[in-house]
Amino acid sequence: MVAALTENARRSFWDHWAAITCPMLVIMGQYGIIPAYETEAMLQRRPGTVAVSVPAAGHDVHLQHPEILGQVLQEFLGQIADQPVRGQV
Repeated sequence: MVAALTENARRSFWDHWAAITCPMLVIMGQYGIIPAYETEAMLQRRPGTVAVSVPAAGHDVHLQHPEILGQVLQEFLGQIADQPVRGQV
């Protein structure tokens, strides 16, 4: 298991990230494990991505603050609900 996690930690997923075409929401805990420079790189590579930092949360925002996570998801989905789907006429 450690070997699998190590491989994923070293592998680059930037090409996959850049290929995504749907609206993106990045939710981070204030004390999470993703470094700020990586989050900035994510936002630079995919302009229009929405990023939210949840105060007083670590990596497990869904366990620590499920009510905040729900609110953030509802707001994001409400914002994109009226946007046309790419390729749709």
